[in-house]
Amino acid sequence: MYLTFHCPNCDRTTQTSDVAQFTELSCEHCGWGRPFPEGVERSNETPSECLRCGNPDLWRQKNFPTSLGLLFVAMGAISSSIAWMYYRPILALSILMAFALLDMVLYIVMSDVLVCYRCRTKHHDVDVSQYKAFDHETGEKYRQEEIRRKEAEAEAEKKIPD
Repeated sequence: MYLTFHCPNCDRTTQTSDVAQFTELSCEHCGWGRPFPEGVERSNETPSECLRCGNPDLWRQKNFPTSLGLLFVAMGAISSSIAWMYYRPILALSILMAFALLDMVLYIVMSDVLVCYRCRTKHHDVDVSQYKAFDHETGEKYRQEEIRRKEAEAEAEKKIPD
């Protein structure tokens, strides 16, 4: 199992190698590090909690870059619009169908990853069969938690005299 996470210190994305051989999670860019949560088995195929923050709420998603998906949608829309502009409705619909077929093939081929609701750390090469897809209610709970945390930090900074 390996992880992809955002470093809380430098806010850069870091990808680890196999975490079973490490005692702590660290950022290769700035040197930030923290030990793995107590009692978490790192060699296990299915983690029971996030290896970065210890949160037990995880969801599964396809391991596909969102920006690439948006690029495919934009290319399909622009290409079919150009075909439609030249009065080629069959070609325009064929382009849209080709992009839909490409999307379906990618959905079947791409692997799943576990993602933490709190810190968005991705856990790769794990068995995701017992986890569900993204739950909006749980996601909103963690989004609101993050907002409250940032507000509390801002209040604490205001109270500290210079």
